[in-house]
Amino acid sequence: MNRRDGVHLGPALRQLGPLTALGCSFVLGGVLGSLMVSLIAGQAAQELESFLRDYLSAAQAGEIQARFWPMLWEQGRFLIGLCILGVTALGVAGIPVLFLARGFLFSFSVAAFCRIFGPVGLASAFFLFGLPALLWAPVLFLAGCQCLEGAYALLCRVLGDGRVPLPQGSAYWGKLALYGLGLVVCVTLECMAAPVLLKAAAQFVL
Repeated sequence: MNRRDGVHLGPALRQLGPLTALGCSFVLGGVLGSLMVSLIAGQAAQELESFLRDYLSAAQAGEIQARFWPMLWEQGRFLIGLCILGVTALGVAGIPVLFLARGFLFSFSVAAFCRIFGPVGLASAFFLFGLPALLWAPVLFLAGCQCLEGAYALLCRVLGDGRVPLPQGSAYWGKLALYGLGLVVCVTLECMAAPVLLKAAAQFVL
């Protein structure tokens, strides 16, 4: 009976650990990003405000065009990093750090809008960063959990536990390929919606 329960609960419990670790890393990065924005003052704050206002003014005038390849690289570099770290024992530490960095960048961008434009800046940040995050975040976390499990299995082997099976087989790489394809679809949709999102964000603060 217990053995049967373990068979059914094991995969869910194994997924919960990596998801919790990556979620905490992402949130910690978000906290650090917000704190970094709060420390901006003086001339740096004025330059940041000038940059954001100029950027949104250009977006409202239709002068900014979303380009597919730069956007794909911006999102895809994290997936590439996961694929590399997932085949080394160092990924046990490196993958959470990668999610910390992603959370930092995301939060820094959102907090910058709130710092410069006040509460209405949050609405602009939602259009520019929140809506796209609804697309890329699930893909990133699914890939991150899988790669972290792979890195942990390699670490166990390095530490001498030969009983731990290595997951980096055809199914492992097949899932990563699907995640990569999903990310391409997400970037395509974001690229198509970018002009509308930019103008919507500008209308809230200009």
